[in-house]
Amino acid sequence: MARVVDDDTNIVDEILWSSKRSVGALTDRLEQLQSGALSPEARTLADRFPDALPDSMAALSDPQWPELDDDENTILSTASARLAKRGVASSAADPDRRLDMLSGATSELRTAWGTSESRCVEWAGLFLPDADLDGQRDEIPSSLAEAESIAVAAASLGLQTPEHLPGEQEWDALRTHARGVIELADRLESAEQATRSLAQQHVPTLSLLVGPLGAAKMVTLAGGRERLARMPSGSLQVLGASGAMAAHRRGAPPPKHSPILFSLPQVSRAPRWVRGKIARYLAGKCSIAVRVDHFNGEPWGDEQIDEINQECQKIKDRFPKPPKRR
Repeated sequence: MARVVDDDTNIVDEILWSSKRSVGALTDRLEQLQSGALSPEARTLADRFPDALPDSMAALSDPQWPELDDDENTILSTASARLAKRGVASSAADPDRRLDMLSGATSELRTAWGTSESRCVEWAGLFLPDADLDGQRDEIPSSLAEAESIAVAAASLGLQTPEHLPGEQEWDALRTHARGVIELADRLESAEQATRSLAQQHVPTLSLLVGPLGAAKMVTLAGGRERLARMPSGSLQVLGASGAMAAHRRGAPPPKHSPILFSLPQVSRAPRWVRGKIARYLAGKCSIAVRVDHFNGEPWGDEQIDEINQECQKIKDRFPKPPKRR
């Protein structure tokens, strides 16, 4: 129903929904109202009373609004559930949400893999004292996972037979843990490949500039491609540096770059006194790149990226020595 009331809450006019009230029709109507559109009855009254102000929440504040009967409540409950399912289904078509899921899954898997891999290598190092835990780090989990015993694993790694051997149950636990490391590595690789593929489709220019994983992280941190495209380059420069910004509010120097920008070799391999300048320049280029992607511009190619890299090198060349302290 739609209703027109005056300032004294007197009913001036009203129109009931007179068509057939099915669950499907009500779901469509609720979806229209959710998007901010007026119902057909409200549009008719708006034409009759052009000075009236629409109030979509009036039914909650009008004490004279009729209560729903049991059948109407049942239809409303069913239609609301169907509308929620529509919203979930439509979210699958939103690349921003899918990137959020993929990026989050990748971060979680990388954290779990890093912790589990470190535990596996250190655990194996107790029985393999002559192992190079840094140089053979990548080989140790796979050797343990495939071996029938710790002695066989030592032989596959080119090491001496261990003096002390784990018990049967401890060896089973160690080998199972190593297999878990391999499985996590495979899951991480799968998630990263999917993230790269979707990012290259959704933000191709930004992916070319900072890498698909970095582009996906930027989009996720900003809350979507549109919000990132409308973000000032100064905000983009420190996107994700929440800890440094919190320290800055307590009196520390302001951050010069985000973790994403610092992961780029143009920044991380530059002298510390020019990192901020290069990060500022790259943030401006990232801002332009994501706007090219969002507003359907012509995607950049390798030529533009080479020009950006050359400019980063020129910035380093202009400041070969740190500034003098005053």
